[in-house]
Amino acid sequence: MKQGKFISVDGVRTHYFEAGDAHRGQRPSVLLLHSAEFGGCAEFSWEYNMTALAQRYHVLAPDHLGFGLTDKIMDFNDQFGRRIAHIRSFIEIMAVGPVHVMGSSMSGGLCLAVAARDPSPWPLKSVVCCSGGGDAPNNEARKVLNSYDGTPAHMKRIVETMFVDKHWAQDEAYIARRVEIANLPGGWEATAAARFKAPFRGAAGRGERDTIDYAAIKVPVLVIAGALDPLRNPGYTDGFVPQIPGCALHVFADAGHMGNIERADQFNARVLEFLDRVN
Repeated sequence: MKQGKFISVDGVRTHYFEAGDAHRGQRPSVLLLHSAEFGGCAEFSWEYNMTALAQRYHVLAPDHLGFGLTDKIMDFNDQFGRRIAHIRSFIEIMAVGPVHVMGSSMSGGLCLAVAARDPSPWPLKSVVCCSGGGDAPNNEARKVLNSYDGTPAHMKRIVETMFVDKHWAQDEAYIARRVEIANLPGGWEATAAARFKAPFRGAAGRGERDTIDYAAIKVPVLVIAGALDPLRNPGYTDGFVPQIPGCALHVFADAGHMGNIERADQFNARVLEFLDRVN
C-alpha cells in the first residue's frame, strides 16, 4: 500500500490514502470510508481494494475522526453530524466532488443516511454499502467487538468474529498491526466513546442510521453483504434493500462481515462493474 498522507480538515489533522492520483481531475473519484471496530481504519478496510479500483478511478480513503492516524476527536453534541461535516470538508479540500462513495459496516449505514438526505451533505454520484444498513442486533458477536480490552488475544477474537476464513486470526503479524493502531493514544477512548448511550434516552436516543428514509435515496446504490455475517441477522438486507429505488444487491455466500477483504477479487470486479455502469 502507498504511504499515507496528512491534511488539515477544519483544524483536524486527517490521515488518508490516495491512489490513482496521477489521474486526479481526469477520472471520477471514489471515496472509501472504513469500518468502526477497535483498530478500524482506511488501511485495514481497503488495503486489498485500492489498487484495483485505482486502475480506472481516482481513489481517496481517509481515516474518520478518532480512528487510525486521524486526530482522536469525539463530538458528544452531534457525533453523527460531526463525522458528516468532516468528510464533507475533506471532499471540498481535495476538490473531487461529486464522488462515488463506498462505506464498510458503520460507514455503509453512514453513506446511506447521507444519500437519503435532501439535499445531500456530500456531492454523491453513487453509494456502495458493504455490510451496513438495516438492523444491527446487539448479539454475542457484537459484544465481542464492543468489549476490546487492548490485548492481542481479544483482537484475535474480534478478527475471528468478522472473518469466516480463520487464517486471518491466525496471522500474528496481522493481529499485531491491528493492535498497534487500536492501542494508539486516544484510540481506545475515541472508539469506546462512539458506543456510549445514556440509559435514560431510550428510543428517543436512536441514531440517524437507525431511521434512514431509504425510499428517499436518489443516487444508484449497490449493497454488498456476507451470508455468514454474525453481526447481522440472516437476510437482514430484505428489510431495507427493496425500499431503495433501483438498488442492486450482491451477497457473498462464503463471506462474513468483511467480504471486501475475504473475497477481494470478486468484490473488486463486482464494484468496478457497478461503477462503470453508473458513472
